[in-house]
Amino acid sequence: MKITYNWLKEYVYFSLSPQELADRLTSVGLVVADIKPVEDDFCLDIEVTSNRPDCLGITGIAREVAAAVGGSLHFPETPFVTANTEISKFIDIAVEEPILCPRYTARVIRQITVGPSPEWIQKRLKCIGLRPVNNIVDITNYVMMETGQPLHAFDLDKLTEQKIIVRKARSGEEIVVINGARRALFHDMLVIADGRRPVAVAGIMGGKETEVSESTRNILLECAQFEPRQVRRTSRALGIASDSSYRFERGTDPEGVDRASQRAVKLVKDYAGGEIADGAIDIRTGRHETKKITLRMERLHKVLGVEIKRDVVIDILKKLQFNILNDIGNFIDLEVPSFRGDVYREIDLIEEVARIYGYNNIPTKTSITVRGSAKNKYEIVEDTIRQFLTGLGFYEVKTFSIVDISPLQSVNLWSDRVGIDIANPLRQEESRLRTSLLPSLINTKRYNVAHGTEQVKIFEIANIYLAGNKLPQEKTCLSILADTDFLTLKGIVESLLLNLGIPLKQEWTGFNESRLFMDKRAASIQMDNTALGYLGEASRELGFKTLSCLAEIDLNLLIEKSNFAKKYQNIPQHPPVFRDLAIIVDEEVTWSSIEKCITETKAAFLKETNFFDVYRGKQIPAGKKSIAFNLCFQAPDRTLKSEEVDSAQQIILDTLHKTLGAELRKA
Repeated sequence: MKITYNWLKEYVYFSLSPQELADRLTSVGLVVADIKPVEDDFCLDIEVTSNRPDCLGITGIAREVAAAVGGSLHFPETPFVTANTEISKFIDIAVEEPILCPRYTARVIRQITVGPSPEWIQKRLKCIGLRPVNNIVDITNYVMMETGQPLHAFDLDKLTEQKIIVRKARSGEEIVVINGARRALFHDMLVIADGRRPVAVAGIMGGKETEVSESTRNILLECAQFEPRQVRRTSRALGIASDSSYRFERGTDPEGVDRASQRAVKLVKDYAGGEIADGAIDIRTGRHETKKITLRMERLHKVLGVEIKRDVVIDILKKLQFNILNDIGNFIDLEVPSFRGDVYREIDLIEEVARIYGYNNIPTKTSITVRGSAKNKYEIVEDTIRQFLTGLGFYEVKTFSIVDISPLQSVNLWSDRVGIDIANPLRQEESRLRTSLLPSLINTKRYNVAHGTEQVKIFEIANIYLAGNKLPQEKTCLSILADTDFLTLKGIVESLLLNLGIPLKQEWTGFNESRLFMDKRAASIQMDNTALGYLGEASRELGFKTLSCLAEIDLNLLIEKSNFAKKYQNIPQHPPVFRDLAIIVDEEVTWSSIEKCITETKAAFLKETNFFDVYRGKQIPAGKKSIAFNLCFQAPDRTLKSEEVDSAQQIILDTLHKTLGAELRKA
């Protein structure tokens, strides 16, 4: 929120310099981020928190200054003379959605002259970064910045059937707004329509077809209150934001609507001439219910830890324009002004007293205890993964969820359905929700290579979005890209699973996705008959000069299967017996099938099976290969005899022969 020093002084008297004013505002919670001299004035950039929409107008800042320095407020009067003609002869207004538009007011001014606004208005608007347009537009902007209440002026003669209807958009309707953007409208969006089409997106921006121009002679001045969540949703959906939507999203003063309208009409009359139609159309659903709160002095002293005199407390609340109803004993009953929607509890009043009294006057001693909360399983798994991968030299990256529609970004490892397109994207070239994290990691590597970093080791934990029957399905994934070979990354993934306490065996089967992986150098990882992920060497089509490997893992499945319970076992008291074997099998037989076959024999005393070599050469028949592995046998209560190990070994060899046609390789 930008204000000017001289503009503020019109509403409240104070004798502070710009820097002193900035320091005082900062001390009461309105942080001044910057002070910039502009000609003979100063522009102050104030950071207004989202719960203080009343400070999105200069009069709201003036109230804070008055409370902080003790000055008196003097807001401008708004007297004007109207013509004898009733407003109802020029416009007919209906509000079909009273919940989304609790209040709608309109005034008509006829026979105006559109031209440049007065120099003093232009100067103030320029000082806070607004571009002057013409006297009508500048006056609506000026009053918005003054009061915090947005307004909009329609060219009355361009409204079809001289009618305004506040309704939801209809199927197939479109609008071109004042900034030139064309947007499709949907049935859940609130619009201002005339008798034929939408002429404004409610609370966000007016339409191009009914904007005020040099030829305008009659105007309809709209001043309304819109439901904040409706404005926020529509603004995000359309990708259109404005000073008006910024204020409506945070809530406006329900009792300030007509005052802002009168102020604008007065300025239009003064600087554009014309006749003001008699009366105003004011449609509202019920009156604003004034909140009443009781403040207990004892409670205030206990919370703040300091004794503040009752007279001081009452004086602070009055300066903030709270209406004191009763002041008896320990209690102060008061009414909250309509522009302070953020105050609705006793503790809010205590905060108001504290910030004006001065936080530096309150002792720092406190008896408030802070209790930490235990991490849930999701957070533990995420932290474990981050610690494991960063310990191996990986860097975590964060990429955007919205991507382009290139063939690479269309890769979907988890579903046969296409990605989800966004109806009203902020950028036409990025209009789809991602279905995989790997394309973004690939782009990250390309960016690093282009900037001189040839070798990368990166990972990302984030959501992808898959098409569902009604709503998108969000799936959390872990994706890894490293400049290494297939077996190295496979080992990293297997070690990660052990770190997460997942003892289940994985099945690695061949997989093909030519846009990501090299042919015959990729695998699908199955665990407990469910797809855990995909891993493979990067396709040559990606253009990497170094050997790179990619993996995408289902994080939700990792969380489900992870187990951090510690198990302990006795240290073996008797020595193990190792046997190294080499078998000859067909080329298509994989190590995982051999390992599974050995495990299913449940051979006595077998403790571990470890692969250590594969060989193809002149001693091996064509179409065959030799796979060498190690068997470990151990008994908990004695040292095994050679005959016992031989018997178990023979059972394994017989099973491998029957199941996979394996033959023991002889020296």
